[in-house]
Amino acid sequence: MEKRALIYHTDLAEDALPDTKDVLDEVKYVSDGLTSLGYEVIQLPFKFNNEGYEENLTYIQGETSEINPNFIFNLVEEAKGPDGVLTDRLAYLATEVFEDLRIPYTGCTLNAFLRTQTKIEAKRLFIVNGIPTPDFFTLENLEQFLIKPNNENASKGIDGKVYSGKNFFAEEYIEGREFNVSCMGPLKDCNVLPIPEMKFIDWPEDKPKIVGYDAKWNPNSEEYKRTKRSFEISDSDRELMDNLRDITKKCWDVFDLRGWARVDFRVDKNGKPYVLEINANPGIDPTSGFVWATKEAGISWEQVLEKIIRDSCGIVA
Repeated sequence: MEKRALIYHTDLAEDALPDTKDVLDEVKYVSDGLTSLGYEVIQLPFKFNNEGYEENLTYIQGETSEINPNFIFNLVEEAKGPDGVLTDRLAYLATEVFEDLRIPYTGCTLNAFLRTQTKIEAKRLFIVNGIPTPDFFTLENLEQFLIKPNNENASKGIDGKVYSGKNFFAEEYIEGREFNVSCMGPLKDCNVLPIPEMKFIDWPEDKPKIVGYDAKWNPNSEEYKRTKRSFEISDSDRELMDNLRDITKKCWDVFDLRGWARVDFRVDKNGKPYVLEINANPGIDPTSGFVWATKEAGISWEQVLEKIIRDSCGIVA
């Protein structure tokens, strides 16, 4: 039986920013891995045009009916709105189309994307479900709070400046340590990977310790050079690691996560962890935190892909 996989990815503009262009590295990495597993791989940009949902559905249905894939590997991280501008908050449209077409697809579900894409609503879910998260405000009492965009990922808009507008909210700054917890698995069954700490090396004392946009995407910046991922965890942190795993598993269940995800934490000086945000389908290029965590766990890239496909689509690769 012929094995065929369709990779849908973000429809990039020529002037795309580094965090958006990064998806091309993911496409190559996933494509190479699927090829090693014996799949014929087709790559297509996800187009959600201005004519609306029905026309887009017809476009994709026509493509997939000819391609007839075993499953779709979803690498759609942004989608274009009516103004033609890419935005993270519309990435859920891809999963909506896949579910309407009843085509198996990898990664988090439509429900998970809807729950995580809007940070204010995600924080309200944290609170309702007893998941610790920094305090936040939407309109007032902004002193000593960081300003974050409501609908953007990859640390876009996080640079310590104060912004105004309804798409921003103020979040309490937790002075302390930062941990990025990658996880994978099927619905309601989370496998937490080795947990790294983000180290701030020779960081200026008067500068908040934040992994902002430059720290992630600008190799020439001081923030990029002075942040380092470390898997070296001391014995004194064992209880903290157990706590981070337990909270991550709770996030996995509450937000209906599937396939792979990442939960970002800050830990205060008393050792109390706070969830900053949940990343559904975080980046999986060779330099990403998720891939580093799988390597630390001793899992080969082909094994990672096999597990994602099995856990998401019920298909044995």
